[in-house]
Amino acid sequence: MHDTHLLKNILKYFEEQEDSTSCKIKKAHLSISEFGSLNKEHFLEHYQQAVCGTRFEGLEIAVDTVSFGPELEITGLEFAAPGLIG
Repeated sequence: MHDTHLLKNILKYFEEQEDSTSCKIKKAHLSISEFGSLNKEHFLEHYQQAVCGTRFEGLEIAVDTVSFGPELEITGLEFAAPGLIG
């Protein structure tokens, strides 16, 4: 399934960013193209299922819909204070 593979890659990226910075991600910003195959509600539903029971379960996520651009893009990460991974 496309969504499952996509979400695994996103969570792997989040893990890599936390590990490399030694900081916990507190908010992730993503954009979804309105002309792509994803829609915001469907993506968020699958995202919530994917993070259930993981270290990203409480992560705040903001998804914007854009007219032009990649189908899905991580546009920013906000980190908590260093050393708060747990």
